Amino acid sequence: MITKRLSVSEFKAHCTEEIRAVEKGDTVIELTRHGKKVAVVTSPAAADSSPDLGSWIGSGKGTVRFGPDHDPHAPAWDAEDWES
Repeated sequence: MITKRLSVSEFKAHCTEEIRAVEKGDTVIELTRHGKKVAVVTSPAAADSSPDLGSWIGSGKGTVRFGPDHDPHAPAWDAEDWES
């Protein structure tokens, strides 16, 4: 898939051609204003295939290991470490 960066004015000048390329599914267009990305134009199929938040929440479960002296019920920090 090709990602094209176009300024908003360039996109306006060639909108029909660019939309046709997106419809084919082989192009994603990043629209920029003063060099900063302001929008992304993509086909609905490409947008539907992007991972959603729920697909990675919990994916790291069981991957953290604590040392043998770790106490999960102990405070995370000592009160003396913080000034009031």
